[in-house]
Amino acid sequence: MEKEVKDLKQMFMQKKPCLIFLAISRVEKPYVSTLMKEADTTFAHTTNILSDMEACGLVEFVAEGRVKHVKLTKRGKEVSKALMKLEGILGGENLLHDLKTLEKRVNGLETRIKAGGLDERAVRRAMKSLSEVAVRTGAIEGESKLFSNEKLVYEIRVMKERLEYLETKLQPVQSDD
Repeated sequence: MEKEVKDLKQMFMQKKPCLIFLAISRVEKPYVSTLMKEADTTFAHTTNILSDMEACGLVEFVAEGRVKHVKLTKRGKEVSKALMKLEGILGGENLLHDLKTLEKRVNGLETRIKAGGLDERAVRRAMKSLSEVAVRTGAIEGESKLFSNEKLVYEIRVMKERLEYLETKLQPVQSDD
């Protein structure tokens, strides 16, 4: 008896099917028991979800000896790619990307500062640039509160520490006149 095809949108608006589906992409030769653990659900629930996915043409079961593992179909790979992209967006990956761009700018500033020999004008430009990076980092930090992304929190902290350090290197030297 063929399984009734469910609405794909409805399937992927639920947590467990998404977790199972994304785990299929990440795990090498995923088995039902592995996917069950990844999604923290029961064997029966995992099997039902996989059965729905199979009916929609997203996955297929491949037998290797006595064991069956789950494999994404071509259509499943397309959906998986889109879901991973969405997972990144919803997880703050765009903010991590923005931080990496700022990091390149800070790396260039740090190289110039460490090379030394900056005149007063160059120091002012560097201070202005560091200030702009600090403002953008603060904005990213504010947005980061929408996500539970530990890597993002860590990268923001590192950036702020680097900025503080570089600012101390640019402080004008006091002369005794």
